[in-house]
Amino acid sequence: MSPKYAMSSEFKWRKSQSKADSLAIAEELKLNFDVASYSVEQLADVVNSALRIGEIELEKHGASYYAKNVEEWLDQRLLPNTVSINWDDYRKALYRSFRLLIVADIAKTDFGSSRQRDFGQRWTDFTRGFLGEIGIEKFFKQKFDAEIDLDESTVGDVSTFLPSDIVKIKDNGNWRPVNTTVSIKTSKLASMWLDIGSQLNHSNAFTFIKIGLTVDHLPSFIKKSGILEQLVGMGKSLSEVDDSAKELAELSSKIEDFSELPAYISGFAWDEDFKNGELTVHQTKRKKIVVGGIGRFEKEVGDEVGGLGEIAYGKHLASLSSLRWTVSDWNELKRKI
Repeated sequence: MSPKYAMSSEFKWRKSQSKADSLAIAEELKLNFDVASYSVEQLADVVNSALRIGEIELEKHGASYYAKNVEEWLDQRLLPNTVSINWDDYRKALYRSFRLLIVADIAKTDFGSSRQRDFGQRWTDFTRGFLGEIGIEKFFKQKFDAEIDLDESTVGDVSTFLPSDIVKIKDNGNWRPVNTTVSIKTSKLASMWLDIGSQLNHSNAFTFIKIGLTVDHLPSFIKKSGILEQLVGMGKSLSEVDDSAKELAELSSKIEDFSELPAYISGFAWDEDFKNGELTVHQTKRKKIVVGGIGRFEKEVGDEVGGLGEIAYGKHLASLSSLRWTVSDWNELKRKI
């Protein structure tokens, strides 16, 4: 992949204007590179999280910070570790999560609070999780010609981010149990931390997938699947709609078409990385803020975590910049599986 024309190797980035500056970087990258299924807004989320957590290097010149080697990060890390989620992938995840919420006993409250989440919120959360599973399957197939199978037997409250596991791999045409347990953790594109909570002994390795599931994915599904016509017909039968064709055209024009979703398989960490690593801390006048690294978040380590705020102590965290993500890292994981 080569740019259409030479780009600046440095991009000014201000923490106070992080979203605007990240969007400007994303717009220039979109203009010069094939950025797969990322929209400008989705790419800006990934760029912003990468800059905030050190996945992309920042260098200070005077009073200003500049993002370094953005093109190399895009070309060598982001795009090689991205797969696209198509319409069929999305529908599979949507149905799996819908069925799960209906037939399983899934908690309706946010973790650590009594506030209930409505069905739509839970449906989106679980759909994202299933998309992560589909994403890692596609990644291993496309990048390493390896087929994997996942354990669907254990389900927990989505807000605890309990991982699902790779339990089988096809070896020489035959399925066999894995030698190394690999867990799959899924979050939003803007996320900066792999949070495995207290699940360190659950698996040998933990992968982190970030999914570009838009906030308006359900209206796009309703439009593309033909359900919108049924809704307009219902409105017509209830005398809420005078002209069905006009109503359908107006609603359709307001709803984004479905487009493929990016799944960024941002890296993984071994269980030993969490045990042997350290979280990095920035000391302010009033508090200690964890800003990177990998390890266990305890009271003596910090008061809060950058991007997460005040969270429960005892969690195992890994920043994006501390994950393993190179081809050799993935090949090592594949060999050990």
